[in-house]
Amino acid sequence: MTKPSGRRPRRQLVPRSPLHVVQVLTEGTVTEPRYLTHWARLNRNNVHVRISDRGMTPDALVRRATEHVRTGRPRRGLPDFDEIWCVFDVDQHPNVPQAVHNAGQNGIEIVVSNPCFELWLVLHSQEQTAHIHRHDAQRLSNDLGLTRGKDIHEGARRTLIDAFETAKQRAQELDARHERNGSPPRTNPSTDVWRLVDRLRTGLGAVPEP
Repeated sequence: MTKPSGRRPRRQLVPRSPLHVVQVLTEGTVTEPRYLTHWARLNRNNVHVRISDRGMTPDALVRRATEHVRTGRPRRGLPDFDEIWCVFDVDQHPNVPQAVHNAGQNGIEIVVSNPCFELWLVLHSQEQTAHIHRHDAQRLSNDLGLTRGKDIHEGARRTLIDAFETAKQRAQELDARHERNGSPPRTNPSTDVWRLVDRLRTGLGAVPEP
């Protein structure tokens, strides 16, 4: 008879799915981070959102993201993020086309709103097909109760969740209108914030095409 060893049998560990880290750099210092953080809290899959840098122009954001791509701290032999995104406005920035080009050259995903991020919020409540100045978009977002100053209005959080698909459809229709009219991509008004939100909602898989 074999003598018992006195050791407890080794428990078989069930491997967990690795955390998929999405690093985001935003031009805005309040509105965009608050909005994306809210979606991150609703996330029930294995995607983790990390907002690392904020408050820079589009070209500066892309340069900083490129630095992260090239020098990211290893995480178990891998970069410390799985995807990296820059979120910025067209606004009055002169170097947006160059920033978009540089991002594509370095594997950086971008989200662009023209004229500004508040347009995306407005689309949750109503259509906006005419050209709009950023100040008017920001004022309209406040008037609709979606923002309070630069912050997301506490009472609007439910609307921004429930009306996401409506806002996405309106944003896609804006792109289709510009294409039919022969306008360049990302003409005012336009926004593709929905691409990043879809990424956070659906989890792993291919990055949605713009």
